[in-house]
Amino acid sequence: MSNELDIPQQTEFLIKLQDIDIQIYKMKAELDDRPGQIVLLKASLESKKLGVKKAEDNLKALQLEHKGKEVSLGSKESEIKKLEAQLYQIKTNKEYTAMINEIGSRKADNSLLEEEIINLMDTIDQAKKTLESEKEKFSQESKKTEEQTALVEKDISNIKSDIEQLNAKRQQIVPLLDGKLLAEYERILLGRDGQALARIVNGACGGCYMHMPSQVINEIKMKQAIIKCENCQRMLYITDEEDKA
Repeated sequence: MSNELDIPQQTEFLIKLQDIDIQIYKMKAELDDRPGQIVLLKASLESKKLGVKKAEDNLKALQLEHKGKEVSLGSKESEIKKLEAQLYQIKTNKEYTAMINEIGSRKADNSLLEEEIINLMDTIDQAKKTLESEKEKFSQESKKTEEQTALVEKDISNIKSDIEQLNAKRQQIVPLLDGKLLAEYERILLGRDGQALARIVNGACGGCYMHMPSQVINEIKMKQAIIKCENCQRMLYITDEEDKA
């Protein structure tokens, strides 16, 4: 960089700009993460629908089974009535006894069927309660998801507002910088994920931690030019405390 510039002053401006850009990059990273959080919240809610769907399917299956058994019972009772009507037409004791046994057997079967229907009705009542419970849980989860989504959306709005304020501060510094120096800073900023400057710490670049030769440290201390790290290409600077160490 040109040594005609007021390097100490330009470096001071760059440090202020860097402080702002670090905050902007951090906030943009948070901003990029927020939509994913909303997607996860909605996906989690969708998965909880499965509990309701399972309870609904179970209830429908039980109700169909109940209807089938009711139809079967009605059919069997009709058959028994026909058999009972036929009793008056039987002429021998043997046939009469056989018919009585047949009717008794079918009534016994119907008694079992009636018991199954009663038990099934109890199961259906329990399935209805389970369905209502699952619906209530889903309703609570929906409300919770809406609240969490609203918080994330509010967070997004706040982050955008903060970034706008930081950009406004940034624009106050940008005109103070040499055009070529600013362009180089912007280039490094993009290539180094938001950190174009690096402070010298214990004789090493604070960006890539590469140890700097004494000659480079001396050139930085002289503040006659912007010195870049040969490894990461970040612009280097040294604080007064480090300079005195």
